[in-house]
Amino acid sequence: MKNYWWHIWPTNCEKAQQETKSSTDRDRISKLPDDILLQILSSVDTKQAVQTSVLSSRWRRLCYSLPNLTFDFELLLLQSRKGTPTLSNRNPELMSRFTRSVTQFLSRHDHASTIDRFRLASQDRSTDSIFVGKCIDYATRHGARHLDIDANCHPTTYACSQVLGLFTSETLRVLKVKQYTNSIVVPKQPFIIMPNLKTLHLDSFGFRDDINDPYRFPTEPFSGLPSLEELTIRDCDVSGLIIRSSKLRALEISFSHPLYSRQAKIERISAPVLSSFRYEGYISLVCPEMDLPSLEDVYFDIYAVLASPYTDDIKKKMPINLVRMLQQLGNANLYPRMETVAETVLHYLTKGSVHGDSLVVEFPKGIS
Repeated sequence: MKNYWWHIWPTNCEKAQQETKSSTDRDRISKLPDDILLQILSSVDTKQAVQTSVLSSRWRRLCYSLPNLTFDFELLLLQSRKGTPTLSNRNPELMSRFTRSVTQFLSRHDHASTIDRFRLASQDRSTDSIFVGKCIDYATRHGARHLDIDANCHPTTYACSQVLGLFTSETLRVLKVKQYTNSIVVPKQPFIIMPNLKTLHLDSFGFRDDINDPYRFPTEPFSGLPSLEELTIRDCDVSGLIIRSSKLRALEISFSHPLYSRQAKIERISAPVLSSFRYEGYISLVCPEMDLPSLEDVYFDIYAVLASPYTDDIKKKMPINLVRMLQQLGNANLYPRMETVAETVLHYLTKGSVHGDSLVVEFPKGIS
């Protein structure tokens, strides 16, 4: 019995010490100033931050004054142990719970506080478009500087008035938005005006000058973004697109599937101070007019996949298009995936053009 208590007592003592240490740590954290605590709470998902509101009235006030808000449906989906979320998933009951929670939080959030970052992510096909529109409206009305919207509202769309506020914000510095199957109505020119936007990421959009197509940007959509410095275009139909920007410094164009890069033909790129260009796709980019006098670094990878759905015509044109693209890049430092690029270029140079073209190639630095 003596030995028994000897083993138990240290264990209980350790527990008491741990509880004391935990209490001391909480006291130390609580003594931190509000701005430091807000930074800590902003570094985690908003749902986790809200859980601290049970500690005290001070923590409750802080969690409803957060400048950075992140609402991610996938976290709720994973926590419910319903399986890994996919684009085909529909979880109306969980989505209803998620919508109520976010709506309730926003109604309690300090309306006098400014939103710095706002992210809404939900790839579930039962996402409510009205709910997404209200989130966008809340973020823009509260002066959000960084907005990230990745919401699958199939098959309905956000309200036009709410999206119009998204593309006319004077406070936004960073905008990242993804288009699903006709989930976002895009306003036409001159209704895309964001004077302070510096970073724009567009995913799965199209570009067309057609007033009857409400889901595509016009072919020259960036004229209302005078401060734009970084542009990322991913899995978009870029046919006819004109990129003209006086302050653009970094441009990235990428395609994750052959279906998207089959139409990788941009009408014109004119960016006098552009210094960095990255391209990834399944075929070479075609752009008849490139005006990039300040270009320094070019990173590109053309995937070595020339199978279906490629047509014979695309296979034939790819080598010459790639060589012309290399020629247009001038004296920029080139950082390609050489295995793919060199094989295609050498094939063209050794066997000649299938079109009978005569092309003099002046290789940029970095090509050997």
